[in-house]
Amino acid sequence: MTEEDEGSKRRAYGIDRTLALSDGVFAFAITLLVLDLFVPTLSANATSVDLWQGLSNEYVSFLNYLLSFLIAGIWWNAHHRNFEHIRASDTALRWLNLLFLLCIALLPFFTKILDQYIHLQLGVVLYAADQTAAGLFLSLLWFYASRNHRLIDKNVTAKAIRFSLWRNAIAPIFFVISMGISFINPSIASLSWYAMFPVFLIAYRLEKRSEKEKSKTKVLTSLASH
Repeated sequence: MTEEDEGSKRRAYGIDRTLALSDGVFAFAITLLVLDLFVPTLSANATSVDLWQGLSNEYVSFLNYLLSFLIAGIWWNAHHRNFEHIRASDTALRWLNLLFLLCIALLPFFTKILDQYIHLQLGVVLYAADQTAAGLFLSLLWFYASRNHRLIDKNVTAKAIRFSLWRNAIAPIFFVISMGISFINPSIASLSWYAMFPVFLIAYRLEKRSEKEKSKTKVLTSLASH
């Protein structure tokens, strides 16, 4: 094995360890989220109506669980997409990733606070602040890795780099705005978070369209060269 091959193997090993830790933190956080859901305690002669009423009383907990699960999914997907292009790691990248994972690990804690104190401004602000920090660290991670193609694939275009940075910033923008709304009405502020999901869907479709156009351009260029 050549020295170059050994270097590539070490870089791949470093990325694999980073991704393994990241996936483990996400799995742990999602597992903790579901543990906060409670099964209603009913009497021995309870009916299905009683069970339905008991479950209905927990609808806020279910909504908060669904919200946090989807947000965790957004972060996991964004993290995955970023690391698709990262080819090496260094100390700075690993620390930025750890700071991002710190926010993810705290998600169940702040979800529980939101569940119990969603009517209080501080409960909403704490949740939003944690998610804003997650987006900030993920954006810094990508900015650091992509700066002058420091740690990413050299074939990634400047347009793709900017698009990824913009996509990472969508959620933090929503959460920062919601913190302002919380001064007026905390409940409306928390509901505003659901509006980010259609924006992510639009971003996803724009990215797919861009990838198709890029593939089409490559094919036409290849045909023209022949």
